[in-house]
Amino acid sequence: MMRRLLSCLVCILLLLSFVACKPKDSSGDETVTAGEYGTINDGKPIELKVDLQAIMPSVITEPTADNPIVIQASQKLADEFTKMYPNVTITWERGKGAFGDWAQWMITEISAGTPADITFMQGATYADRNWFIPLNSYLEQPNIYIEGNEKWKDTFPSYLWNSYMTSDANGNIVAIPVTLYPGVATAYFYNKDIFKKVGVSVPKNWEEFITICEKINDAGYIAVGPWSLNKTPIINCWDIQFSLGPTFSLKMKDKWDYDGNGIMSQNELLRAEYEGQFYSKNNPAVLEIYKQVKRKYKDVLQEGAANTDYETLWKEGKVAMMEDGVSRLALENADMTRPFEYGMFPAPVADSSTSQYAADVEYETGPYQPPVANSFNIVRPAVEGNKGREEAAVRFLQWITKPENTSQIVIEMQGQALGAVKGSAIPPALEEWFKQVFPRIPQTQWVLGPTIDSTDMLSRYLEMWVSDYIDDKTFLEQYDKILKEGVEAQIEGLGVDTSGWKESK
Repeated sequence: MMRRLLSCLVCILLLLSFVACKPKDSSGDETVTAGEYGTINDGKPIELKVDLQAIMPSVITEPTADNPIVIQASQKLADEFTKMYPNVTITWERGKGAFGDWAQWMITEISAGTPADITFMQGATYADRNWFIPLNSYLEQPNIYIEGNEKWKDTFPSYLWNSYMTSDANGNIVAIPVTLYPGVATAYFYNKDIFKKVGVSVPKNWEEFITICEKINDAGYIAVGPWSLNKTPIINCWDIQFSLGPTFSLKMKDKWDYDGNGIMSQNELLRAEYEGQFYSKNNPAVLEIYKQVKRKYKDVLQEGAANTDYETLWKEGKVAMMEDGVSRLALENADMTRPFEYGMFPAPVADSSTSQYAADVEYETGPYQPPVANSFNIVRPAVEGNKGREEAAVRFLQWITKPENTSQIVIEMQGQALGAVKGSAIPPALEEWFKQVFPRIPQTQWVLGPTIDSTDMLSRYLEMWVSDYIDDKTFLEQYDKILKEGVEAQIEGLGVDTSGWKESK
């Protein structure tokens, strides 16, 4: 009996000795030892606040009719990450969506000292506010989770780094792409029964689109149910972004393609704006492109579109086409109550049949250079002065952009997205979609507003002009003035070197 007691006592003493000798940092917090990929923050405890926007783990765990897509892959990847680094905890930042105004949300979070470490803020859209850390140096280093990788940057298609969703006009990469739109960002979902009754087919270009819309409206149906934020005219409406802007800007390639590679960088766009290539006083294409926007809002969309519930009308079979993101595909596939068969086609683009200022383009089966859907920033005020926190944020973005991990996310999204990393899996739901014909347009864009403030002001004048409250002359004068002010604000905010540029007077 005495021997057993002595043995138990020895075991307890050894256990206490082990606990007492576990490493602690100067604050008394326990540290952890290095695993396969080393440690983060020298093994000291750290918490990451993460906003993954569309790939955030769903609150519900089982799909429903209203929510057929349930995202859990990102939670699984976060759990695996914290298992590799037990000193790291990850909490999900869900407050931004409820806040509405993202800029005000960020200002509020920074003022309170509680900003997310990783967030989605539309790439470089807010870069002039100095909210994000540049990621160029990290991208020149290996992604340690990909065997044989020498540069993290090389794991992505190179065209992605010219997008405003990753890079600012000063050449700083401020967001890491994780998912791409499935071929194109937007599409038209159409009622095949209405198309057959009216005798129209899928349009091949913008002009055919406008023509069939007029025929459908004349037949007593609603031609188009616009996407919620396109119900009223805005300067960065989807028509400018995806149907009109790419070919109108491609036609004036000689005005912005300063390096001659045929691809518009954000720096080239800013320089072309600065040099006056997009001012209406220098370029007649400006009025022409916005005339096409006005044409849709005046001649295609019904009166009262801003206050119309198109979702209900679509399900009742009264709307011929619904304008939406390709991500709607999963919702349509899950709807067993719809009384008609639907189809989907890419947003039609303008060409010379619409305007001499729009370029003709070639078409090919399958998407060409799909644009970025979700890219994530590391927030400067959250990590500044804390290299361990910054390291943890970078490592987590590297972890989810390992091809196998990105594949888990996009497969779960059932056709809503593609992986941004080379080698990511193609979701089976997109196999038929990829058999369609897509326009082959090198990366280029029209002016969307250099800053958030200028975008808002331009949108106000566009809406007044479309509504005939102001005439062409007033709209174009204000357009040039606001664009110039926005360009100057962006240059100042980013500290862009304009030496060698010729300022337009």
